[in-house]
Order: sequence, then C-alpha cells, then structure tokens
Amino acid sequence: MNEPTTLSGATPPPEVDYVSLKAGQLIGRYEIVSVLGQGGFGITYRARDVQLGREVAIKEYLPSALAVRQDGSTVLPRTTKMADDFGWGRDRFVTEGRTLASLHRVPAIVQVFDFLEANGTAYIVMELLSGVTLEERIATGGRLKPEEVDRILWPLLDGLEQVHAAGFLHRDIKPANILLDAAGNPTLIDFGASRAAMIGRTAAMTAIFTPGYAAAEQMTSAKQGAWTDIYGLAATIYHAIAGKAPPNAFDRMLDDAYEPLGKLAPAGFSPGLLAGIDAGLTVVARDRPQSIAGWRPILGMTASPEANATMVMGKAEEAPAGRKSVLGPATTTASTTLAPPPAPKSRAGLWAGIAAVVLLAGGGGGYYAMATRGPDPEMVKARAAAEAAEEARRTAAEEADRLRAEKAQQEAKAKADQEARAKAEQDAKAKADLEAQAEAARRQFEEDTRRKVEAEIADKKRAEDEAQRKAAEEAAARQKAIEDARKAIEFVAGNFDHFGKTLMMIGLQDRTGEIRLQGVDSVDDPALHKLAADSLAAQPRNLRCRQTDRLTDGTPLYRCLITKRNSKDPLADIPDSDRDDLALVLVRTGLLLASCDAPRSYADAEDDARGGKQYLWSRVNVPEYKRRCTR
Repeated sequence: MNEPTTLSGATPPPEVDYVSLKAGQLIGRYEIVSVLGQGGFGITYRARDVQLGREVAIKEYLPSALAVRQDGSTVLPRTTKMADDFGWGRDRFVTEGRTLASLHRVPAIVQVFDFLEANGTAYIVMELLSGVTLEERIATGGRLKPEEVDRILWPLLDGLEQVHAAGFLHRDIKPANILLDAAGNPTLIDFGASRAAMIGRTAAMTAIFTPGYAAAEQMTSAKQGAWTDIYGLAATIYHAIAGKAPPNAFDRMLDDAYEPLGKLAPAGFSPGLLAGIDAGLTVVARDRPQSIAGWRPILGMTASPEANATMVMGKAEEAPAGRKSVLGPATTTASTTLAPPPAPKSRAGLWAGIAAVVLLAGGGGGYYAMATRGPDPEMVKARAAAEAAEEARRTAAEEADRLRAEKAQQEAKAKADQEARAKAEQDAKAKADLEAQAEAARRQFEEDTRRKVEAEIADKKRAEDEAQRKAAEEAAARQKAIEDARKAIEFVAGNFDHFGKTLMMIGLQDRTGEIRLQGVDSVDDPALHKLAADSLAAQPRNLRCRQTDRLTDGTPLYRCLITKRNSKDPLADIPDSDRDDLALVLVRTGLLLASCDAPRSYADAEDDARGGKQYLWSRVNVPEYKRRCTR
C-alpha cells in the first residue's frame, strides 16, 4: 500500500491518537487493554471483563463529525447545535446493542454480551474473535473452492435471516467484515445500524458504504431492506468465487460492465448457486430477491431453469427451504438413473426462470386490477352527429314517400276528372316535377353533409393522435434532459485545467463552469494559489468527482479523486483506489483549511500541516484560526 505523500513528495509525520481511551481506563466493569480499530463513527477496543476474567471487544459511540473527547474520558457534542443529532444517534446506538444482545446463539453473527452508557456516550460489549478476515483469506489464498464457499454461505444466510426477522439490517456486508476461524467458519462483524440511521439526519455525516459491495439504494434516498444485505452478501460471495469484486453499483447504473457468474461458469459450483448470486446482484432493488427465504430456492437449485420452465414458490407460511450445497451435482449411484442433460438453453430462459422465482419469493403473487374506461367524449360527439344525420335522412325519405303518395292521389283524381280538370292536371304534373327536383337536391345535400361530418371526425382523430404523439415525445425529451442534467451534476470527470478564484473551485478541461470541493474553506493567498496550480499542472492529472452534499444556497459540493504523479496513461482508466482525495492533499500540504464540519481525516491532516508549519501555517495566526469554528 502506497504511503500518503504531500504535493512536494514528503512523507507526513506518524499519526498520534489524541481521541481514544488509554489502556487501564475503566468502563463500568471493563478495563481497556488496547485499540482494535477506529472509524468516523466510533472506536473499538480490546478490553478485559474484571468480574468474569475474560477478554471482550467494546465498541464506543464517538462520531468524529459530531463529538469530541474532553478530559481524556468524557464525550461531548462538538457544538450546542450538534447536541440533538449526537443524542439521537446515541439512542440508535443503544437500540442497536439491545437488539443484538437479544439474538442468542444466532449462526455466524458476532455475539453481544452487554451494552451500557458511560462517559456521556454509549458502549456495546461483544465477544472477542480471532482469525482472519475473508478479505485477507482471498488476498493470500486466491479464489475459494466450492466446499469453502459452502461452509461460509449457508451459516451467513441462517444468521442474516434471524437478524432481519428482528427488524435489523447490517448494511455493510463485505469480505473485510467476515471473520474466518481456523476451520473456515464465518462470523459477520461490525454491525452499524446507528451510523446508517445517522445518514441524512445531519449534514455533518457522510454515507458509509463500500463500493463494489453496496447496493444502488445505499447511494440514494431509496428504501433499504433485506434486499440491501442480499446485494452485499452476493457481492462478497462473487468476490470469493471470481477473485475480484463486482463493479460499483453506481457505475453499473451508468454502464453495466458486470460479468455474470452464469457466464463465467467456474468449475465445481452448481448452476443454481451461480444464478442465485447473479440474481442477488441485480442493480434495481425491486428485481432482486426480497428476503433470505426467497433467495434460498434459487441458490439451492442444482441446475439452471429451462427456457420455458414455470417455477412456483411456496407461500410465506410454508416451511423455508433447507440448506443445500453450492457444490456441483453429485455423481450418480448404481441405483439411480438420471436422464441425459438437457440441451443448452438461451440465457434469456435462465433469467426468465430466476425472475419468476424472485417475483414469487419476494412476497407472494400479485393481481391485475381492471377498470372499465368511460366513453371518449369526442367519439360521443361524432356518434351524435352521425345519428342526427341519419335521422334527417330518414325524415327526408318519409317526406318523399308522402309526396309520392300525394302525387299518385292527384294523378288518380286527375284521371277521374280528366276532361274537367285537364289544365289542373298539367299544373299538378309541373308541380310534381318541381317537387322531385327539390327531393333530389335535398338528398344530395344530405349526402354531402354526411361526407363532410365523417371527414371532420377523421381529421380531428388524426389531429388528436398527432398531438398525443408530440406530447409524449416532448415529455420523454424533458425527462431525458432532466436525467442528463442530474447525472451531469452528480458525477463529473476529466483532466485538471485550473483553479478558480480560490483553491476550492476547480475547472476541468472541455467543461464549462467550475465545481466546489467538499470539506474545505477558502484561503485567499495568491502565493498558495500559484503553488497549488503549478503542482497540479506539472503533468496531466485526471479527476473523478462525485456530488456529496449541497450548501444552503443549493450549490453542489463534490469529493474529487485525482491521479498520482507517477500514474501512467490512460489516466481516465485508473481506479479510485489508486487515486488521492484532492481536498485532503491540499489540506495536508497546508494549502487549504479544513471546513468546520469536515471529516476527521481532514482535521487530522490539518493538525499535521499546522504542526509542520507547511505553507499556510507559516503565516496564519493560530489562536485566531482556532476561534473560527467556535459556536
């Protein structure tokens, strides 16, 4: 692992811990022995139970963004403004301890012995485990064999199912949080419900998740549930089988480069297990198995489903599926006759079968709701117009029949009185001719009217269809513009071009506008500005920035990772793990101040830079600086 360096290439001084409790201090009946681990949300200690004479692990609630330690023991909120958030998170931490302590002898889950409140904060007392993490096992021994995966997967499923039944989520399942004993049996550690609950509670906290193992909903405000832990466990088993973590879920939403295990087909594993891991790594949460009970049948299949197979799961009240090995199909015995293997089916058939299982296992069957649509108002109008025209035609026809009858009567009368009324007969004939002409004209008028109405109805229908089509296209275009704008705001990348007026405003090549770094405050010093610009522009440097927060005026804040000086082209392809946090480097080298609510790592880097009087700290009045964040 590369040592962190400043822009000038110097190695920073060793870290000194001013925050954790010291060896020999007591928390209730527990004596601190040493520090096991430290993070943004708390500290984990090795301790000794002085009553029972056994060693334990103790997790202390100490979110560095909200609280500080005073007098070597007491934990206090950083400011009165943060007191409510600190107290709210402490209550969640205690609830976490109470919930875990109620889970007795749950398979593959770290056991909680006790929880208590002291020193102004709260503590969870757990069993002290020994062994190596799954991450270390993969790093030293490579990919796991089928029997090793079998020994890890099923106990974790059993334990997680009971944890979920208690209304609890882990939210950070990854190889580093799975401890293996000498026999390869797993234990899931580092539960973090309290810290997960704090996300979104206060702007001082940032989301905690591990790229590659975190589901997409953990990067948004979407609802989380058992399906979120299923993604993390599926990603962990994928790493154990494939030898590498799957791509980041955020990147998969933009361009999915995921290689399904069903396609890689590693030897020795059952097709059902491979298909189940692929199903658990579905990006969209609703398309994933929704519970451990719903996931088991897929993982336990001994063969991939047929392309035309219909798979039906039992309802929720039926007994869950038992444990099945992830190993490939067993060799047939003399008393068993197996049909020849089916011909290979398309990949669509596999996913169709898995989709059927996932949908049924996610909560039972669905139903279709059907509603009768009312008549189209325009069709009602058209129908009324056509009926009126038909009524007019019938009326005209009846009138014609009446006139013809009158004519016949007149002709009969004329014949009877032919001689006396010869002249009258001629007049009547002339009148009949006129009436016939009028009738013909009337019929022609009705026909023309009917055709005109039909043409108008057809034109109106075409106009309505065209309007609906244009409206749909405009709506789609608007939605695409909104989505493109959102993506452009949330993620930007490119080569470094320039700083803005201050060092916290960065410009990228071929990109209009500037972005603002998260967690740092401006220093208006031309000499520092030039030093930073010269250092970054000495050779091409590529930045990859993601939006992390917003200011009160709506200005987005970004966390930017920059390539190291010794990076080789293509710079844009260098992974995040080989990049430096630009804001942290600028703070560490004394070119910027960490903001008052910056992450703990920024504050530590600032302390180191101030102690070394690097650049900025050779001219800043320290007492005046210390008062700038006082509330």
